[in-house]
Amino acid sequence: MAGAPLGLRGADVVHSVEHPQLRLPRRLVALAASLHPIAGRWIGGGCEVFHRSAPGWPPAEAKTQTLSVAEFPAEGDPLASNFREAVRRADGLIVFSEDAAGRLVRTFGVPPARIFQVPVGADHWERDLPEAPERRATRDVLVLGAVRRTRRPLAALRAFEALRQRGSSSRLLLVGRPGDAADDFRAALRSSPVASEVRWIEAPDEARLPACVAGSRVLLHLTEDEATPVTPLEAGRHGLGVVASPAPAFREALGTAARFVDADDPAGVAAALEEVLEQAEDRRLREGWIRNAAPYTWQASAVAHLAAWETILHGA
Repeated sequence: MAGAPLGLRGADVVHSVEHPQLRLPRRLVALAASLHPIAGRWIGGGCEVFHRSAPGWPPAEAKTQTLSVAEFPAEGDPLASNFREAVRRADGLIVFSEDAAGRLVRTFGVPPARIFQVPVGADHWERDLPEAPERRATRDVLVLGAVRRTRRPLAALRAFEALRQRGSSSRLLLVGRPGDAADDFRAALRSSPVASEVRWIEAPDEARLPACVAGSRVLLHLTEDEATPVTPLEAGRHGLGVVASPAPAFREALGTAARFVDADDPAGVAAALEEVLEQAEDRRLREGWIRNAAPYTWQASAVAHLAAWETILHGA
């Protein structure tokens, strides 16, 4: 990302943070690593700590390696073995909820001393929004994230159909790149009676995303695998109501600032959406959602990451 390291602007440690920008094609990196082991050491760059945001990628070698655990593989996922191996090899694991820390201990046998919980940052869209837009007269339901089966896009569509049947005039805006459920979603959308009220942005423009969020009313976030509350909190930071799956990470961070629903009950999800759309008209409630997300800043997240890496390197 261009500019100062995210969350560290003005921090005491910013002088010690280097910020090179190097872009390499993924296939080239994978090919180089498969041809010669020295490629992994080159990618690692000789750093003391190499932090990954995804298991096993990139194929870098470093003395100490850490891994963020933002989601868990679904049951039967062919990548589950890769995840388990990455967790086993990591010198430290960064998590964003108490539940994620507990799952690593119970399911994967990770010693608690190797797990570090940090807060998520939820204020960068607010930072990137030039000015707060006027709230739209139309009432948009927003769905964010890649169109993957674990994100339940078909369930979101069925719930929106049920919402329109209840007389709502809202529109559905889905922002996310095509994933393993894209073909099924396209087919369902073609035959849907509310297709004209659904817009899918398949190639999101990061620069325009803050305005998309701020101009919507409610975030609908159905998921099976997330272990971080970052997306609901980012929406809450803009004063959106949240209707979401009852993921433990969401419950920890949002509490009563969200409505939790069963993705397999479209009528129930529609009723929750209708209620929260009405609540979104209340300025006091919107201000409460904003206050709930306010403590989750990239400044706090960045400082907590640095403290975790310091402990992993040098001990408490």
